[in-house]
Amino acid sequence: MLKLSSERRRMELPKKKEDLDKIVEEVEEEHEHEHVHEHHHEHENVEDIVSVLELLVDSLSANVKNMDTTVKAQGNEIINIYKILAYVVEACTSNDTNSKNEALKKAIELLK
Repeated sequence: MLKLSSERRRMELPKKKEDLDKIVEEVEEEHEHEHVHEHHHEHENVEDIVSVLELLVDSLSANVKNMDTTVKAQGNEIINIYKILAYVVEACTSNDTNSKNEALKKAIELLK
């Protein structure tokens, strides 16, 4: 609606109220479109961030499960070490040869 005169290179403002209303409407529509477009980009950014966070949480969960498995396995090994030590102490403190042999056999079995 705004026109540039070729001779003067000045803008001519519309004189009719309808023309002014139309310009206002066009500007508002453009502004609204820009706002919706910005909101859409913000929404996409939030979705991207949420997706990345979900992946990180999944990765952390997998790592925790792996660590739990490792801790349980190490706990079982520690239990076996204490049992072996108990059999060795039993063999060292026993006066009976059969008891010593039996305790040492149990310790050797756990070592296998």
